[in-house]
Amino acid sequence: MAAEKELSESSRLNLRVISRDVTLAPQFRELAMKKLHAVTRLFHGPIEGELEVRKERGRYVVEISLKVSRYLLRGQERGKTIQIALERAVDKVDRQVRRHKERIIDRHRSRPNRVTESSPSEVQEPSLRVGRVKKYGMKPMSLEEAIITMDLLGHDFFVFVNSETKQVNVLYKRASGDLGLLEPGDDEE
Repeated sequence: MAAEKELSESSRLNLRVISRDVTLAPQFRELAMKKLHAVTRLFHGPIEGELEVRKERGRYVVEISLKVSRYLLRGQERGKTIQIALERAVDKVDRQVRRHKERIIDRHRSRPNRVTESSPSEVQEPSLRVGRVKKYGMKPMSLEEAIITMDLLGHDFFVFVNSETKQVNVLYKRASGDLGLLEPGDDEE
């Protein structure tokens, strides 16, 4: 019975492992699955994930992306060994999970109908707040124009209306040095 439960729990996580210029031992996938299962045990339902391993400048880089319900958790870390990089990346994702769960609990506790009388000591400060709102007109532009504009502005990200798709896209600089593009859609490619 316990083996069946463990099997059904581990089958919730659909993990795609990608290695770039690195040969992975068969035990690595098992180790990664075990560590990520421990991190995602608080969530219910299927979890899609991607784990990428590569080598940059003599160090291993492990990048983890997990799609849990409607949330995307990401962690990327470097290490002298694959195991060290994996541990660090899993720790980073674990911190995100804990922070997310704490926010849900705090939000649940601070509902107005839960507190009948509020005293100054019961008022909770929000952990995140909007410090500035900026409005600007977005004219449709090609991806190439958006890249040039972002570079000229010196920003790490740029929001624009894609002239080909007529949808709002976000162009951003990735930690690896290349660019990423966020497009609205049902699933990641």
